[in-house]
Amino acid sequence: MAQWTQWMLLVAALSWAGCAGDDSTLGPDNSDGAGTLTAATLAQVREVFAISCAISGCHSGGEPAAGLSLEGDFATRIVGVASGQRPDLKLVDPGNPDGSYLLIKVRGDDEIVSQQMPPSRTLPAGQVEIIRAWIASGAPVP
Repeated sequence: MAQWTQWMLLVAALSWAGCAGDDSTLGPDNSDGAGTLTAATLAQVREVFAISCAISGCHSGGEPAAGLSLEGDFATRIVGVASGQRPDLKLVDPGNPDGSYLLIKVRGDDEIVSQQMPPSRTLPAGQVEIIRAWIASGAPVP
């Protein structure tokens, strides 16, 4: 029950923050006019992973799927790190979204090994764009 309550609080907080008109890079406040992000922050990527990858239990806990935890300080585990499925590619290649296996995997591009992530559904385009924009901006980690 406590996990359900935490999840609901997270969803409520994210919904509220998305409508608050804050300094995020989403929406009309900071868009480039073409409907794409001008930049994305690690915090925004963390929100996407929390909702779509970690809360489900797939990429969290003691035995995360593919040995990849996307909770907590995940950036050090994915930025500049070779993919286990495609060692010729980095999970996140800073500044190179199209060459980053993580983005290739969530988009479901033809060159993925195994299946698209998440396996149960496709990420909304806005969430994929957050990941792409963060990688394109050099995948900055504070």
